[in-house]
Amino acid sequence: MMTKLRKIILIPALSIVFISGFFSCGVDRWPEYAHQTALDTWMYDIMQQNYLWYQDLPSYNDVNLFLDPASFLSKVKSKSDSYSFVDSVMETPLPTYGFDYSLVRSADIDTAYNALITYVIPGSPAEAAGLVRGDWIMKVDTSYISKKYETQLLQGTKARDLVMGVWKEVPVEPEEGEVDEEETTVYKVVPNDKILKLPAARVVEDNPVHKTEILTVKENNSDIKVGYLMYNSFTAGTKADPEKYNDELRQISQEFKTAGVKYVILDLRYNAGGSLDCVQLLGTILTSNARLNEPMAYLEYNDKNRDKDATINFDPTILGSGTNLNLPGLFVITSGTTAGAPEMLIGSLFLKDSYPVVSIGSATKGQNVATEQFVNEEFLWSVNPVVCTVYNSKHDENGSFVPNADLKISETTIDGITNYSEFLPFGDPNERLLKVAIGVIEGTYPPKKEEDTTTKAQFKIEKSVISPASRRFIGGGGLKIK
Repeated sequence: MMTKLRKIILIPALSIVFISGFFSCGVDRWPEYAHQTALDTWMYDIMQQNYLWYQDLPSYNDVNLFLDPASFLSKVKSKSDSYSFVDSVMETPLPTYGFDYSLVRSADIDTAYNALITYVIPGSPAEAAGLVRGDWIMKVDTSYISKKYETQLLQGTKARDLVMGVWKEVPVEPEEGEVDEEETTVYKVVPNDKILKLPAARVVEDNPVHKTEILTVKENNSDIKVGYLMYNSFTAGTKADPEKYNDELRQISQEFKTAGVKYVILDLRYNAGGSLDCVQLLGTILTSNARLNEPMAYLEYNDKNRDKDATINFDPTILGSGTNLNLPGLFVITSGTTAGAPEMLIGSLFLKDSYPVVSIGSATKGQNVATEQFVNEEFLWSVNPVVCTVYNSKHDENGSFVPNADLKISETTIDGITNYSEFLPFGDPNERLLKVAIGVIEGTYPPKKEEDTTTKAQFKIEKSVISPASRRFIGGGGLKIK
C-alpha cells in the first residue's frame, strides 16, 4: 500500500562530510556524483529516523553510497534483520500463464520431469485451459519436460498444448525371467490421453480471497456448517478500488453468518503477509463477540518515535457491511511461507482458555515485527524498513506457530510415503490438509493405523516455481504498516 511521501531534509553538517570528498584542486565535482549517491543517502536518512534497530546502522563515514539499493540495504541493516526490503515502484506486470508448479522426476525417463500444478490463478489462461491444482503435465507440445529447458517450456508466452497425466496406482511389471508370486503395485504419473490447449500468456490479476466454501460436516453425530476460506495475502484492494478485497471479506462474513457457520477453517498456507489494516478487519470478523473493542495487538516503535506506539483493537466500526461471526475458536492451515500478518492474526486471536487456535500443516516462519513503506518519487524506489515490534493481545511477542505433533502434516506425504493422491484443488473436502482439519472437527483424526501392503515409489518434489510478477500482491511481504 502506498504511504504518504516523507520529505527528507539532509542536515548540512552531515552533508559537508560527503561534499568535501568531491572537491579536488578547487574544482567542484559534486554534480558528477550527487545523483549517484542521492538514493542511498535518502534511504540512510529514512532508516536513521525510523528503523527499529537504528543503533545498529554504520556511521555515514563507513557506508558506500554508490551501491544499488538492495546491496546498500543489505550492507547497512542489522544482522538480525531478515525483513526490511527495497522495491521498485515502477513494476510492470508481466504476462503469465497463471499457474505455479513443482517438478517431480519421471518414474520411467531418467532425464524427464512431470509438473505438478500447485496453484491456478482464477481468470488466467491456465484456468481457461482447464488446469486445476493437482493436475500433472507430462509434455509441453511434443517435448518431455527437462530441467534444462523447463523455464522456456513452462514460463514462455505463446499458446501451448499440454499433454496431461494422472497419479495412480499401477501394477509393477516383473523383471524378465522373474516370477512375481504376489502382485505389487506402485504409484506414479501415467498418461491419461488428455491434451489441454493453453492460451497465450497475458497480464493477470490474482485475488487474495482465492477460495471460499461452506461445508457440511459431522460433530457429535449432528450436521454443522463449517466455512472454508483460502486467503493468500492481507491486501485491502487495488489502486483503483482500495477496499475491493476487504469488501469481499465483509461479504463472505455475511454469507458465513447467514449459513449458520459454527467454525471457520482459514487456509493461510500460501499467505506471506500484508497490511495491518486487513489483519484488524479479519480478526474482528473471526473473534468472539465478547472481545470486540478489546486490544488485539500492540505496536512499539524505536525511542525516536514513541508517539507512534499504538494499541490495535478488535474494532466493530471497521466491519462496515460485514459482521462479527462470534466464533468459539479457529482452525488454521499453515506452512513455512506463512509469515508476518497471518502470524499477527493467529497470535492476536489465540487465548488458551477461551479462544483456541488449532494449527494444521507446518510451522510458520516466525515474524514479530512490521515494516513501513517510504517512497522516493524522484527515483521511483521504496525502502521498507522494520519500524516496530508487534505484540499480541497478551502483550507477548509471537514466535513461530508450530502445530501439535499429530497435526504436522505434509501435503504430499501420507503415512511417511510420498503420495500425491490427496493433492487436490483448494476447498475439496478430500484435499490433504482440509481433510485433516475436517477430521479434527469430526473427531476422526488421527485415524487408527492400518498395515499398508502396497509399494509406493518415492517421487519427491525437486523444484517449485511461482508465476511471474503479475501475481505479486501489493500488500504481501511480512507485515506492513499502512
